[in-house]
Amino acid sequence: KMLVVNPKTGQAVVAVIGDAGPADWTGKHLGGSPEVMDMLGLAIGPRKGPVLYFFLDDPEDKVPLGPVRVKNQA
Repeated sequence: KMLVVNPKTGQAVVAVIGDAGPADWTGKHLGGSPEVMDMLGLAIGPRKGPVLYFFLDDPEDKVPLGPVRVKNQA
């Protein structure tokens, strides 16, 4: 599993690693599933943008897949 973050918007998702792309010629940083791209705000337009990857150590499978919501602590 990995946590993928869109640094421009703060949108984040926990996803499984099962990707075989993107190809260099696409200019993309991520070749995620349509659902992952949507959760990162990258599902429309050129579908390009920087992303940060954080690999998760979750041997007991306690971290659920899906969007990550961060509560504002203000």
